[in-house]
Amino acid sequence: MKFGGQGTRVLVSGGEYPGGLAAVRALRAAGYEPWVADPTDGSYGALSRAAAGSVRVTDPRSDALSFAGELAKAASRLNVAAVLPGTEPALLALGEHRGLFPSEVAVGAPPPELTIAATDKQSLATRAAAAGFAVPPTDLITVDDLRAGRITPQYPVVVKPVRSELSGGGNGLRRFEVVQARDAGELISALADLPDRAGLVQPYMVGPIRTVNGVAWNGEVVAAVHKLADRTWPLDCGVVCYARTVLAEPEVDRATRALIADLGWSGLFNLQMISTGGKHYVIDLNPRVYHSLGLAVAAGANLPAIWMSLLLGHRPPLTGYRTGVRFRSEEDAMALWGTLVGGHRGAALRGLVPHPDTAHAVLSWRDPAPTLNILRRAVRVARRRTGPRSCS
Repeated sequence: MKFGGQGTRVLVSGGEYPGGLAAVRALRAAGYEPWVADPTDGSYGALSRAAAGSVRVTDPRSDALSFAGELAKAASRLNVAAVLPGTEPALLALGEHRGLFPSEVAVGAPPPELTIAATDKQSLATRAAAAGFAVPPTDLITVDDLRAGRITPQYPVVVKPVRSELSGGGNGLRRFEVVQARDAGELISALADLPDRAGLVQPYMVGPIRTVNGVAWNGEVVAAVHKLADRTWPLDCGVVCYARTVLAEPEVDRATRALIADLGWSGLFNLQMISTGGKHYVIDLNPRVYHSLGLAVAAGANLPAIWMSLLLGHRPPLTGYRTGVRFRSEEDAMALWGTLVGGHRGAALRGLVPHPDTAHAVLSWRDPAPTLNILRRAVRVARRRTGPRSCS
């Protein structure tokens, strides 16, 4: 899908993540001139050939006002038509401080209360059930609840923060991951790391992950792509690292539209479900740029370009998406190794078979520089302290 850009400048944040890189590449493919707001000095997006350039900014987690002010100055200096936030902290920062931007610059962030509602994992269960989805049993549990014996979960369980981005006890925000706990000790450890030593606890469910990824405008889903994950990393509780586009299931599509309408959301979204027992259980909603965004673009639905067109007041022509297109992130090598050592040799070998119609999270022969950041990321992961296993 190619439309609308004609050299129009856009300033994009979130380029430090593969989803932000996919957005930069997608906008360039649609004819836009993307600039990257880079808090890390050498992010995936800033290194990409698709980027026209980059500007160094403060991390919105540490100082939302400075981040928004620096983006506003860059937007004026570069004469951009729009600013697209790629992360939850950026959404919150720009929603709160959008008054800093010139009136002619479209800011892709709703009021902060809408972002908070869309990222509230506790209310997601209620909203998803009302929309027609199945939802896992969810309890807000504290460390004191466990130690006093008021609650005795059936293990393993999944532990979630109320929202992914919360105050970490000092200035700014800290990202809290979803983790799996296999016993009481791991659950107490996971809860103790969360604000107020409390978190949402759900049963650990086994089944394929299905997602609906799209763009909404004032609560209307304008474009949606359905995908099914074949592997995640970590294998039992992690991010999608191998997936394919599939036909939309009418009931899932209707429920998704009802949920997004209830939130009144405008922008990108990634709705995650676990399919088991003939039901699709909603487990998370990411109203932002997401890890496997490149798959939707490769399948013919250029979601960032659609979002950009909507921000600029245009209704873009939509052509649907192709099914059977695959996505592989660089973490899939670890997933295949884990599958092999777990005794599933046949599945691991089948996973090695290449498919020509495959999009990658970072790797691109036509855009090789971002791949260098994979080594930096591997070093950071290797240095990370051992703790509960991440589920996000």
